[in-house]
Amino acid sequence: MLKGIRPYPLILGIVLLFLLPSSPAKAESPTIMGSSDLTAKQMGDYVLQNESDPKLTDISIYQLAELYLEIGRIEGVRGDIAFAQAIHETGFFRYGGDVIPEQNNYSGIGTTGGGVKGAFFATPEEGVRAQIQHLKAYASKEPLNTELADPRFHFVKRGIAPLWTDLNGRWAVPGRGYGEKILQYHSNMYDSNIAETTLTIPHVELPVNHKLPVAKLTIKSNVPMFAPDGSEYRTIKKGEKFGVYGVTGNSYDVGEGYLVEASSGKMSMYIGRILIKDSKTVMYKPDGTIFRIVTPGEALMVYDYDENVYQVGGGYYVEKSDNPVYHLGRLELSADITMYSPDGTPYSTLKKGANYPVYGIDGDKLDIGGGYTVQYNENDMSYIN
Repeated sequence: MLKGIRPYPLILGIVLLFLLPSSPAKAESPTIMGSSDLTAKQMGDYVLQNESDPKLTDISIYQLAELYLEIGRIEGVRGDIAFAQAIHETGFFRYGGDVIPEQNNYSGIGTTGGGVKGAFFATPEEGVRAQIQHLKAYASKEPLNTELADPRFHFVKRGIAPLWTDLNGRWAVPGRGYGEKILQYHSNMYDSNIAETTLTIPHVELPVNHKLPVAKLTIKSNVPMFAPDGSEYRTIKKGEKFGVYGVTGNSYDVGEGYLVEASSGKMSMYIGRILIKDSKTVMYKPDGTIFRIVTPGEALMVYDYDENVYQVGGGYYVEKSDNPVYHLGRLELSADITMYSPDGTPYSTLKKGANYPVYGIDGDKLDIGGGYTVQYNENDMSYIN
């Protein structure tokens, strides 16, 4: 030991070095290979929130999103983040640069700027497949599982860029922050769906103990229907009608988890009906003038109501003071069934072919007036909004 040197400060410093917390590690970029988190509906919704008319060829934004998820799944690439890359490259599919929509080139493959348009793909599917394959070339050494569409696949050193941020200076040159921008679009897309508000249906309690529709949806303009996994299932045509069983996010559940996104301009929904009893009942126009006298026995659809009136469509209304009878739907019998008294004991038998208004639903018990109930059985009856 050197004379005059005390070992204690040195030892203390070494101890403190091990005790002090290390600086936090920088969060690592997600990998290009992996499984998607988002659905085609969520991805398409995000685009339409930012661009109502994306420039696509022979495909909807939801169908395009589904291609990214499906081809990404086959090749093992994050299809939802690849879609975010397409959003970045095309400016929410507005284009406006060297690439034009007719190229079906959503990621700038082969373009170098200065008017160079890059690769042309015959179909949207081929364009998505080329992009997914190009990403796989950078991120993995595994063979392709789909027919080669990427014209530059063999120019890439396989597996050189496993992370999205590894694309900086490779996919785009100079490409500073390129991968980070893609990830930011994906984060925004994810956050926009998490923050999505949940619909409510006025004057309707959503089902908690029954499986019957709570309202009826009428389509006024063609809209997409989405499958439970978020993919676009089919286009619903004007005039089609569906029972509404609940809500999911900003969409109506029209049965078995199939969804229709709410849009007041493209659909209308009624929540019940009023049965007219008084021969002097009047239907009023939106401006308050008389439209017509309503015939006793008519059942009018109700779209909304307040303490004074029932709204019966198009702004026309019937006053509550005329005492129409409001009910949720009707029950049509296809077999003889038992009606129960309010105390739960059998009261009488209702005959096949008859129909009754339903005033309340409690599990499988349907109130058909005065507290008298029937037990719902889809084999013996049909419930109609």
